[in-house]
Amino acid sequence: MKLIEFFNKPIDVNKDKKSKSPNLDNLDDELFWFIIDHDKLHKDYFFPIAKKLKTLKECAPEMVLELYMPMIKKGCKEYYQKEDMQGKLGKIFPAKFREAMCQRIHDHFYDDIQADKYKLG
Repeated sequence: MKLIEFFNKPIDVNKDKKSKSPNLDNLDDELFWFIIDHDKLHKDYFFPIAKKLKTLKECAPEMVLELYMPMIKKGCKEYYQKEDMQGKLGKIFPAKFREAMCQRIHDHFYDDIQADKYKLG
């Protein structure tokens, strides 16, 4: 049904969905919040990482990459599929980008992990 009766011209209700493409300018912010809000990633990756970080006294930058990189890679793949992006995954999310995302996620969660804000079991 077209809404001509009320508004005198048809409205395309799917207009926003057709032109939706991920903005590469703020891709890091979008991916960051996608990973933060993704429950399955937290269950599969974050809670084991948090348990390990809780037992450590210090966390070296190399360890941050080692711990968080599987979670970030999985998040990149799922974001790529969700947004139906075109091109190679490695070009859209290069190694430096993923490393920076690991550090950003670590910085976001580290203080809360040390303050026991998560029930880690």
